[in-house]
Amino acid sequence: MSYRLRTRQGVLVAVGVLYVMVLAWFNRQPIPTATLVHETDSNMRLRATSSERLGTANRDMHWLEPVQYLDDNGTHAASVLDIDAGLLYIRLHTEYRTTRPLEPLGGLLKVYRKNLQFAASGDETAWELLFVERLPGPVRRAHLDRTRLRNEDGTYAPRNLAVLYYMPCNETIAYRVRVYELEALQRAAGFEAAVASAGAPWWKRAAGLGAAEAAVHAQHLANRDHLCPDDADDDVADAVYAGHRFRHCVGSAGLTMRATDFALAGALEVLEFSLRGRTLLYSRLNDVVRFRMLELPAALNGSLVSSDSGIGSGMARDGLQESAYNQADMVQTRGPGVTELLRDIGSQSFLAQLQSTRPGGGVDVFQAHGGTTGDTFFFSFSLLQNTTLARKWVHEDIKRYRLPVHQQFSGLSRDELRLVNDAPLVDQAGLTSVFYFKATDIIVAVDTQWFRDHGSTDVTQLQRVRESRPPYISTLNSPVAVNMTLDDSGTLLALSTVDDELFVFARARVSSTRRILDYRRYFVDATLRPWVATDPASSVDALDEGDADAFNWQLVLTWQPPAQMPTVPWEDSFIAPDNPFPATQRLIVRALPQPTTACLRFLRFDSAQLGESTHAAGEAIVRVAALSATGRLRIWDLDSHKQDPHVLWPFMTEHWGLLFILAAVVACCVYNERRWT
Repeated sequence: MSYRLRTRQGVLVAVGVLYVMVLAWFNRQPIPTATLVHETDSNMRLRATSSERLGTANRDMHWLEPVQYLDDNGTHAASVLDIDAGLLYIRLHTEYRTTRPLEPLGGLLKVYRKNLQFAASGDETAWELLFVERLPGPVRRAHLDRTRLRNEDGTYAPRNLAVLYYMPCNETIAYRVRVYELEALQRAAGFEAAVASAGAPWWKRAAGLGAAEAAVHAQHLANRDHLCPDDADDDVADAVYAGHRFRHCVGSAGLTMRATDFALAGALEVLEFSLRGRTLLYSRLNDVVRFRMLELPAALNGSLVSSDSGIGSGMARDGLQESAYNQADMVQTRGPGVTELLRDIGSQSFLAQLQSTRPGGGVDVFQAHGGTTGDTFFFSFSLLQNTTLARKWVHEDIKRYRLPVHQQFSGLSRDELRLVNDAPLVDQAGLTSVFYFKATDIIVAVDTQWFRDHGSTDVTQLQRVRESRPPYISTLNSPVAVNMTLDDSGTLLALSTVDDELFVFARARVSSTRRILDYRRYFVDATLRPWVATDPASSVDALDEGDADAFNWQLVLTWQPPAQMPTVPWEDSFIAPDNPFPATQRLIVRALPQPTTACLRFLRFDSAQLGESTHAAGEAIVRVAALSATGRLRIWDLDSHKQDPHVLWPFMTEHWGLLFILAAVVACCVYNERRWT
């Protein structure tokens, strides 16, 4: 009897262990893991802005960009950053509380720089504050254009950051667009005189001054001399930036960006907004057309011009709003008319201008639209193109999805409702545009190509559309992507999740034929320019459901943060301001500390600058960088990766709660066998 008892108990334990091993095996990571080569020390982190200074609808936006690139002189690969110039971190608060009576809320832009010499030597320096600028109104939208298409003279189009803000004025609202030129990082006018007047180092708190006196001294320097205080001083910096006389200030390097303001006519609410080259694309609520396009005026060198040559030229920015360029002075293209006023396009909708060289100034616009009718959520994307400029538009549907949500979204969980309300992730580089739609969990890539047959002078423009479903292999809580970046070459794509997981996708390296100009030939050959199409209409190439080719994305590398012991806090959460469910308290399990990645960026290093002897001279070393809101910088090497040989232990550490419950159930069964035998 005792032998049979022990046998049954052993079988119960063996079944439990076998069950855990089977789960661990199916949750294994078959994709190689990227190698983490750098992570910022905790003492080099940036401070967070006080929540008391931020508006209730504030959204933080983050961008990570190289200061400048090395010239394409044939000695190194294309789009290689200059290590000596460093890296820019741009942080934008859309709503920042001020003490101005007529301007209670404004946008706040902070620009930092970090030396990249640590990529070669390993000695990292802290982030350096370059300048801070407060916009005269809350920010509605912002978009960074980094397509960098080649001009006829071989130079690249400049990178620009367009910030759309609005200013309530009496009974109406005025919309303005401020465009920052990232290539125009220059010395602020009057900086040397201001430093001579204030004394260096002015950002250090004067000896013998208390907190109140130090704040008054810092405000005086920021308002009079436009010199920034120590950004790490919580007691002083936020008070200075919120001051009623504060507009902008520069850091110890004395650098700022050239910026130009443009006024948008009308007071209708702007819904969608993007910038490509010198063309602004935006849509408005209750407008009679689907969208409008504005051609911004520019000089011969590609830099934007304004009615006052002194606008944005350094320290004197106070007259920028009064001398802003007016929309009447810009060329406008109207989109297709709408039969019903555009009252609600949904948060999943987006407009993006694609590259086009069709005759007559033809425009190609990629349109994604998501909305709810009855108990069904519809989502579709299509191509809009005009055959004759601003006269006739052709609408071509590409794909349409539907999701049953029941009445008032009652068929969705809270996480699913958040996915429906979240805006898509969008990135454009060169001839490639990528969109990730959370509601349908698909990645859509649009590549602009040109086709020319042998012996023919006719050129056809082709918009190649490919859909890919990311094959997430995750053992963490949520695989939902929150950040996305596209490599300058258009061959690599990176996604990060709310749990700081990293997924790197690639497209097949298939050589392009000489009859076709696509992202592969265009990026490798620095002498190529976009071909001029002769066909008045673009062709759309899309695959059927389930088909795939070399243009689809394939998962090649992953990375997961180290497992940490979860804590169980209470959180007051809500989905969105228009959430049909009331805000409730919920119990969540979270691994702390786990700062969510704020932005991603592929970085291409020159092997000579890095001192890598394993790479050929002039070869590019591609790495992906992730930045958090605290300034923590992680960098992964994509050339060196490893396969995790451990299967059981990672599963046990990440799913300790499941194992605890399973052990308790097995123990109860074993005890029950012992009791009744």
